Amino acid sequence: MDYSNVRDFIAKEVPDWNNEVITVARFKAFSGQRSDWQPNFIFWRDLIIKIATHFRFLIVQPSQVKNDWFNRGGLTPLCIDDVLSLMYNEGDITRPGDLVDPRSGRFSQLVRKVTNLITRPATPDIMAEESVILTPLLKDKAAEVVKHLSESHWNSSCIITMKKFQEVCGGPDEASVMLRYLSGCRTAQYLSVLKNEFVEGVKISLSAAALSSVSNLDCDVLYLIWTVEKLQQQLDVIDRRCELSRKSAVASLHSGNKKLALRYARELKLVTQSREKCSSLLNRVEEVYGVIVDAESTKTVSEAMQIGARAIKENKISVEDVDICLRDLQESIDSQKEVEKALEQTPSYTDIDDEDIEEELEELELALEKEAQVDTPEKTITTEEGTATLEAAELLSDTLSNLKLSDSPAVKSRTTQAMSEGEKTANLVM
Repeated sequence: MDYSNVRDFIAKEVPDWNNEVITVARFKAFSGQRSDWQPNFIFWRDLIIKIATHFRFLIVQPSQVKNDWFNRGGLTPLCIDDVLSLMYNEGDITRPGDLVDPRSGRFSQLVRKVTNLITRPATPDIMAEESVILTPLLKDKAAEVVKHLSESHWNSSCIITMKKFQEVCGGPDEASVMLRYLSGCRTAQYLSVLKNEFVEGVKISLSAAALSSVSNLDCDVLYLIWTVEKLQQQLDVIDRRCELSRKSAVASLHSGNKKLALRYARELKLVTQSREKCSSLLNRVEEVYGVIVDAESTKTVSEAMQIGARAIKENKISVEDVDICLRDLQESIDSQKEVEKALEQTPSYTDIDDEDIEEELEELELALEKEAQVDTPEKTITTEEGTATLEAAELLSDTLSNLKLSDSPAVKSRTTQAMSEGEKTANLVM
């Protein structure tokens, strides 16, 4: 592997990396009191974690960290051995052997734990390890895996095949480390089924709760999921064969070789029939799997109802209180639906024509002109009392104008006569 990108990243992240005086101080071995080399240790530890995070190095080799990452013209840091050992003691680094492999038997796991407790040295030689695991990256990667799986699964846990788990984790080595870590946290369990073939899988908790023991149903679900993936792979192969036969038949027709085109057409028909059978089997398997998933969801809902009933009894909540809460909730839902329905029926502004807008503007202008000609006050009111009187008069005027009164004929005639005289006066003034 070419580590030139790592060295370029270091040069960008550490501005004084090429400073000879500072580099000599950083590359020397630790000696004296911890307070003397503590800042130097923090520098190397943070830099190692930063590099691994940037390049997503979950598993690293100590020899490469020392000889390749920080190699400056053949010079390597003398303190890296101590840095990695201190990181191991402080929990920043984990050895693969420290994580129990769940694929081994329970007795082997127990013997391994006891052996590690008895024979594990106080300060192991980290540089002699073939590979080590960076704990902060392991925790972040585990959270990413759980988040990725929770986006496509609705239950509190999911079962996937080992092949799918390796794809999610980024490779077989990363998947092995991830399985060990999640199993140690009791949020993952290893599954295996031996029927026609040996099938491996993982059951992962998508919540903080620990998983229960593996059941026969979990193994059956794993086998169904493995069957679905295998049938889907066969369908992909058949689809590629169909496309190839179709293209070959068309090419043969264009070249005038009808006999060869007929052979490809027959092959296409046989492949199509095989695809129909495979697709039918896949649909049946998915239907069975769907029934199991629905049953698990129903079981979860039933358990939630039981928990709710138990909580009601423990808190001494009466049936009337529950009924009131349900009615209030239903009223809120109905109100929300009415609002949404009203919003849906409201015409959008994009449906209004420009001509309608112009007509509205003309009517508004005419109304404003008429209001401007109505009863101009003879004198300006400046005091607060006068202002209040004017506001009261305007309010009374508006109220009277909104009333729809039917005038008598006499009053109507007088009103008409007064309006005609007003119009004559206005014409004389103009």
